Amino acid sequence: MSNYHFEKWIYKTTLGFLLVVVGIFFMYYSLSHFMRKDWALYGLICSVGIGIGIYLLSSAAINKVKSDMIKKQKVKQQSS
Repeated sequence: MSNYHFEKWIYKTTLGFLLVVVGIFFMYYSLSHFMRKDWALYGLICSVGIGIGIYLLSSAAINKVKSDMIKKQKVKQQSS
């Protein structure tokens, strides 16, 4: 049986890194190509993308710790 927290860790880490990278890329792209009056909208889009990405990465770290604790507990129960 696979560990649910390990699967969530993989999913959230991948999505978190992707959102942070896309947010930073969009920020640099918008700074060089979209110098208009609606710069605040592009700034908001970038900050929301990066913020959600960082939230997912921190949540993924918690799931990784839970996964490791479950693995350690299973090993301890099998050795007893």
